[in-house]
Amino acid sequence: MGSEAPLDFAARLLSKVQHIGLLATVRMGIRKALRPFRSRRHRAHVLRQPYRIARGELAAALGVTPEDLPAVVGRIRGSLAQRLPVSPESVAAIRALYEQQAPAELEATVESADRICGHVFDLLGSGPVALGTTIDWHRDFKSGYRWNPDQCFLDVAHGHEVGVDIKVPWELSRGHHLVLLAQTALLTGAPTYARECIAQLTGWIEANPTGCGVNWACPMDVAIRAVNWLWSLSLLAESPLMTEVWLTEVLASLVAHGRFLMDNLEVRDDGVTTNHYLADLVGLLYLGLCLKEVHDAEGWKAFALRELVREMDRQVLADGAHYESSLSYHRLVTEMFLSSAVLCRCHGLELPPTFHDRLEKMCEFVQGYTKPNGLAPQIGDGDNGRLHILTGYGHADVRDHRHLLALGAVLFDRPDWWSASGPSWVEGLWFGGLRCAAWRREPVSAQSGSRAFPEAGLYILRGRADYALLNCNPLGSRGVGTHKHNDLLAVEMHLGGEDILVDSGCFLYTSDPQSYNRFRSTLYHSTVRVDQAEQNRLIPGKFFCLHPDSRLHRIQWDIGGPVEQAAADHDGYERFSHPVRHRRELRADWLNGSWRVTDHLFSPMSGSRPHRLEWTLTFAPHCSLQPAENGWSVVTPRQRLWLDGPRLSANGTPVAIAPRLDEESVAEQYGRARRAHFLRWSWEGSLPVEGVFTIVSLE
Repeated sequence: MGSEAPLDFAARLLSKVQHIGLLATVRMGIRKALRPFRSRRHRAHVLRQPYRIARGELAAALGVTPEDLPAVVGRIRGSLAQRLPVSPESVAAIRALYEQQAPAELEATVESADRICGHVFDLLGSGPVALGTTIDWHRDFKSGYRWNPDQCFLDVAHGHEVGVDIKVPWELSRGHHLVLLAQTALLTGAPTYARECIAQLTGWIEANPTGCGVNWACPMDVAIRAVNWLWSLSLLAESPLMTEVWLTEVLASLVAHGRFLMDNLEVRDDGVTTNHYLADLVGLLYLGLCLKEVHDAEGWKAFALRELVREMDRQVLADGAHYESSLSYHRLVTEMFLSSAVLCRCHGLELPPTFHDRLEKMCEFVQGYTKPNGLAPQIGDGDNGRLHILTGYGHADVRDHRHLLALGAVLFDRPDWWSASGPSWVEGLWFGGLRCAAWRREPVSAQSGSRAFPEAGLYILRGRADYALLNCNPLGSRGVGTHKHNDLLAVEMHLGGEDILVDSGCFLYTSDPQSYNRFRSTLYHSTVRVDQAEQNRLIPGKFFCLHPDSRLHRIQWDIGGPVEQAAADHDGYERFSHPVRHRRELRADWLNGSWRVTDHLFSPMSGSRPHRLEWTLTFAPHCSLQPAENGWSVVTPRQRLWLDGPRLSANGTPVAIAPRLDEESVAEQYGRARRAHFLRWSWEGSLPVEGVFTIVSLE
């Protein structure tokens, strides 16, 4: 069996130097050493100058006297309707398109809004939960735990009790549902939805003093909340239910949001930035452009624009993939960049061509990885995170990323993306896409053909209703692996229009550390584990990071003929005293309708010692497996497939194995898991070893 050196401080420090450089590592060490002093100073600043903005302070922020404040607020109200991509003049046309071309979406939107009016929420896998007459914004309604609403945001605890999920109040307070209510008010003309939106905003402000309680503990959520409030205000700006007195309170809170964000930007000690920092910037950009009358606004806008362009270069790879090794977070980041770009265009601000070029590639990446059923593979972490939800709230599958194609179609004039966006095309209407509606009457070819994204490490073989993915996704975030799973060389297969082999997804974060680590483990993915070790070691007590043990080598990509193939190997197990390398080949035979996976496990050194090898195949929940001679029968609701093998040979000699069928879980979204079959087999002995299995359709 292979053995490895313990993951000590020296190994982690060396890894940092290799990935971020010596100077950045030294800077990180200094920041960590100064953290106690910096924390005390920041706390003193927060307590001395709370972020809350009173009426007089709002007047000062607007540069007027308190007596002139109502008139200025009235002018802001009149301007808000024109400061987002959708204008009051377009509402009638949008309503008509919903009624004529998307009646099912209109009906589902109204039903979702009605549930929100009844204070029934389904968040993060909770199922529908009635929150009562008065919403408790500080409560995790899944566990019943409640945070102290008077506690300074710097002292709010999370991950301190198993089963308690801080993301629940955060998600509720992001305010996605407020935009839904505002949209529904415009689509139906019924005042009920505007009244409920205004009432919930009022209740939230009263229950959440600025800088106090759980809903100020994460700046990213503060930023997303500001964006959704601004969308809601813009959509309801002409409603008679919105009064200047009420709007004054909301504007004061929004100014506090902006000042809070500037004071609490999320940058790690090692200088690595993530989707959190990007969300901070997008919040500031929205505040800076939509509240231009505020003295702080120009500074917010200038800072956000400068940093937004910088983060596009830092966080997005050359082929358009976000660098945190997660497709769920790629969706979130793409949405933030797209929304910002459309907002800038609305305000006559031009972002650099290089920014738009990279953003267009982000959308091409979305189109490339989307499966024939319109859903995305669940590679890496996923928490259902969104900036704003302008279609599908409460009823769309969270794995459907095609709304990004609708936004991209509007921004880049891409009829092919508009066609490929499926039912999410209506989202583009809210971003100035009325002109695009005519495109749907013209047939446009959808995504087809195999695609490789080398920087992202995704190699996708595609033909008609079939799709297979070889995951060579590297450890991202400059070696931190913030949302990476141990899924190297895992395969995903979607055959005959159905998911067959899937990624296990991500169930929970800090509320269940054991589940979090299990779902990101090597044994929970359709790949090979060696000597019961992870491809990349987990760092004890740490979430959202992996030690960078693995690198990819010898990537092969052969497409264009009746047989196409993707292959690669990783060296994650070469850290052992008796090293092991794993190579996998994924082969599609289009003429015979078969998919073959071949594994080679070998040692770069002579005199290999025995190793324990464990294979896993993660099947979709709807797949039923039955053993048969020389293979397995796979039955789905729509088809029958045959899994030939698995077959194993050591040093060229066939060896007997005993596959077993385990019942495990697949998380189809954060907080919600379904039972599924995992086919596993193992073997122990000397290398080299070759393993083969083939999946063919029996239809």
